Amino acid sequence: MNENGSGTVTVRVGLDDDALRRVPTLVQDLQTGDLKAAGWTLQGPTKESDNVTYISASKNFADPEEASKVLAEISGPNGPFRDLAITRKRSFAKTKFTFEGTVDFAAGLESFSDSELAAQLDGKPLGDDLKAIEERAGQPLDTAFQFHVVVQLPGKLTSNAPVQAGNGAVWQPKLSDTEPVKLTASSTDMRWLTVIATAIAIVAGLAVVVLVVFRLFSRRRRRGHKARHAAT
Repeated sequence: MNENGSGTVTVRVGLDDDALRRVPTLVQDLQTGDLKAAGWTLQGPTKESDNVTYISASKNFADPEEASKVLAEISGPNGPFRDLAITRKRSFAKTKFTFEGTVDFAAGLESFSDSELAAQLDGKPLGDDLKAIEERAGQPLDTAFQFHVVVQLPGKLTSNAPVQAGNGAVWQPKLSDTEPVKLTASSTDMRWLTVIATAIAIVAGLAVVVLVVFRLFSRRRRRGHKARHAAT
């Protein structure tokens, strides 16, 4: 999120070389028409410096209210990412941003499926049972599927995330988490130009008051001096 309340929501899916070998026709078979129709911008597949190939979908928002609507599109009302919301409150010389939400993997990997997808996969939410998927991956699901939720807010940020760097908070929920993971973060962005401008205005105002008082005092002194001189 930017200081003015606008920003971008990005969803990135990364595949290592082994995963890519399993989907050699990824570029041809990946269906993204519905995402584009919903206003998401697609990038990739692109192999990055960590040797992982990423596909990303991004969508801009103009204000916190719109951000919450975009965030709700990530997994829907019944998906694992729930009640994600950003707020922005302005006061005299600072703006406070907050982010909150829940990641709930109680349904495991199947939480990313739905009834329509299952119907196309012979009634199986993922096209196969979890044990078979784990055996093909050759590693536990927690290792094969890793998740990161990253939030960047203007100003100094505090959060309950295990990893924090600068104005970013990073949560790493696991499929094996038996309880929902609560995400909270907030930051405060000071508008120092407003503070400085106000301070200058106050100092200038005080200078004017002092100058007026000084002139009035000087006039009274001159009048008193003239009166004493006339009496003499």
